[in-house]
Amino acid sequence: MRDHTEHIVLTHEEAISKLLGHLGPVRPAELVSIRNALGRVSAEDLKARTDVPNATCAQMDGIAVRFDDFAHGMPDTSGWKVGRDFGWANTGCAMPDGFDTAIPIEEVSFPAKPILGEDDPGAPTIAAVPKARGACCRERGCDFMKGTTVVHAHTRITPDKMALLAMCDISEVPVIAKPKVAFIPTGSELVPVGGTLPSGHAFETNGLALAGRLEAWGAEPCIMGCVPDDPAAIKDALLLAQASSDIVVICAGSSKGEHDYTMEVLSEMGEVFCHETNHGPGKHTSAAVIDGTPVLGLSGPPAGFGITADWYLKPLVDQLLFGEAKPFPRIKATYATPLKQRTQGKARGGFHGAGGPPPEDFFVICPVSLSWDEEQGLVATPLTDGPAPDLSRLDEADGYLELHPRLLHALRPGDEVEVELRYPYRWL
Repeated sequence: MRDHTEHIVLTHEEAISKLLGHLGPVRPAELVSIRNALGRVSAEDLKARTDVPNATCAQMDGIAVRFDDFAHGMPDTSGWKVGRDFGWANTGCAMPDGFDTAIPIEEVSFPAKPILGEDDPGAPTIAAVPKARGACCRERGCDFMKGTTVVHAHTRITPDKMALLAMCDISEVPVIAKPKVAFIPTGSELVPVGGTLPSGHAFETNGLALAGRLEAWGAEPCIMGCVPDDPAAIKDALLLAQASSDIVVICAGSSKGEHDYTMEVLSEMGEVFCHETNHGPGKHTSAAVIDGTPVLGLSGPPAGFGITADWYLKPLVDQLLFGEAKPFPRIKATYATPLKQRTQGKARGGFHGAGGPPPEDFFVICPVSLSWDEEQGLVATPLTDGPAPDLSRLDEADGYLELHPRLLHALRPGDEVEVELRYPYRWL
């Protein structure tokens, strides 16, 4: 067991701030097809290349008329002919030349049921005078004029925005290049998913959880192979990852066990400015820099890994895509279910120092799901009833409660709590 008494402990806000301070500039731009723009982030203001619509068009099916013909009330239409006195108005199509107003087909009748576009449907009988010139029409450029901004810079492209850009004759989109994030799983007990699982070993699954998050956030994951608990192997993996990535994430090996070498290797290769933080699970989250590349260390157990990946890595990805670390939204909710008391004493003391009470700035993270109740409004239900989150339900978490351990079990049904939402923020 090595000496870990000089560990630097930061709050999670301080650790994130330190990491952001070592992050490079916003990634450069690249051009992609509109069909490949989903989920990407615009690199500049995107401006319409045509008016939308590009001609005055009908808002609904009906007939096209001249408003001036109705200047003195309802005209005598008994001798009207299609093409001369009226035309056909079709939803979304340009109005026929010479006509400026549309009348819905529901307000028009003919001697016989008309077939739109036929040569001679007969003279129309019109139920009501149009109220204004241009009624039931959409003017040229009423949605967007050529040159107006359709999507602002640093905006994530959604399916609807893809359609909007295409509508405005934008077929190629300048987007921010995806941040490259390397992930190094460490531990001699790990084996790749899909292989044989020897007794006492475990499949490496954190890489899957992280890759999915990174892709959802707009980053490009590089999941490296399992690295054994060997300082030389860890150093080689860090060198390879640091040379090709904007951010490096290394998992496990940051605690105080016999084979936990990560902190020592990071200290040798660069600067470690945080060895652990002030929350559980995920207390052994670390922050370092190697030749200008930030290195985020996440603890290995899946519950803490997922939570701390959300907290510490997403702000870094946001900074490289949007130029700022976007804060996680918070929302008020009514607490639903009391938790069972956590085990006391040294067995659970690892979160905050064995044997003694936790410091005042220490907090426990409790994943919660959110639901709507007609009487209580938004309700927060914890996804655990014991000392640790239920792994089978972690993907149900809509957000997290952050509470000092002594307050966590003081909560009662009906208490108001503040929930920090989890991406993709379904309850905003």
